Amino acid sequence: MEKNLKDRIITVVIGIPAVLAMIFFVPQYNYILFCLLLIGMSIVGSIEMSRILFRKIVPIALLAPVVPVIQYLKGVLGLNAQLPDLAFVIILLLSMSLEIRAGEKDDFKHSIERIAKSAVLVIYPSYFLSFFLRLMELDGVNSYTLMTYFILVFGNDTFAYIWGRLFGKNNKGIVKVSPKKSAAGYVGSLISTIGLSFACYALFRDHLPYISVAYRILLGSAVSITANVGDLIESVFKRSAGVKDSGNVFPGRGGALDCLDSEIASAPVFFIIFSMILEAV
Repeated sequence: MEKNLKDRIITVVIGIPAVLAMIFFVPQYNYILFCLLLIGMSIVGSIEMSRILFRKIVPIALLAPVVPVIQYLKGVLGLNAQLPDLAFVIILLLSMSLEIRAGEKDDFKHSIERIAKSAVLVIYPSYFLSFFLRLMELDGVNSYTLMTYFILVFGNDTFAYIWGRLFGKNNKGIVKVSPKKSAAGYVGSLISTIGLSFACYALFRDHLPYISVAYRILLGSAVSITANVGDLIESVFKRSAGVKDSGNVFPGRGGALDCLDSEIASAPVFFIIFSMILEAV
């Protein structure tokens, strides 16, 4: 059995049940175990991203995860709703302002490049992952909402692999950064994830708000597209840095960014669309 398939099986058999167990069996304090896992992955992912961008761990990499921490504390302690956004803006401005002094070393010739890297580090992955925590604070969101999200994002990844294996032999290489990915995989994952969106609503309709047909299609397609884009974005980062994996935290899987590339990109979109669904009810 090829290594890639073994990794996927391990993820399905061990990783997904472990995450779902945290969500369903420990919902106290806004799903504290799941949130601690997210915060931990945010810290590790930020360190990995710092090494990719700067070849070392810079101070902003340790500050960026403060945003999801404040987001979680805001939900549990009932802090002001604007505090996470305030923390994000302050850290972003701080990351840029450091160049006022640092740029002197090369007469500011590479300041734009360094500022851009710092801004990316603040946003990716910590800020994007904080949308998971925002989602869990919404009225009407429960364990089945989170389960729906994971079914969609993991299902998209799985069906992209299956469709690619079955029908992608002659249509690979449509994206140079990930030459093994096929058009069949992308199209198949899109169709399948939309189908999963309908299936989740049928299975969990007693636990979910009413979701119209249009929103079911939007939810499935948006998660599929952003999850696939997230995978490609991380490939761009790694290719540019000349590394195969973002880290080695998970044997056989790589780093935190390797495991969460789809979730990092799709979490904000799922949050926004589900907020729209709740407003429409």
